[in-house]
Amino acid sequence: MYNKRQLLIGTVIGILVPAFIMSLIYAIKFGESSVSSFIENAIEQGVAAPIIALSIVGNLGLFFLFLRFEKLWASRGVMIATFLYGLLMLYLKLVS
Repeated sequence: MYNKRQLLIGTVIGILVPAFIMSLIYAIKFGESSVSSFIENAIEQGVAAPIIALSIVGNLGLFFLFLRFEKLWASRGVMIATFLYGLLMLYLKLVS
């Protein structure tokens, strides 16, 4: 039970941290446009996958942080979230 909870926590944190980094990229670089137009333009211009890839770098730090504190199941959750983002990037590359 404890392992499942750690796995869930790692997955949720692994999903939220890149989403936060993507929102920072949006706010710093494209703050004048709306979020929906930012997403549409990123997909149309083919830069959505690189933006996601840049935001996933934060998961690398999380992964090693959880390993450092011997939270192995949480680090597995971060890996699951990273693979989910990878599938999203693959989808965006194939569709656009």
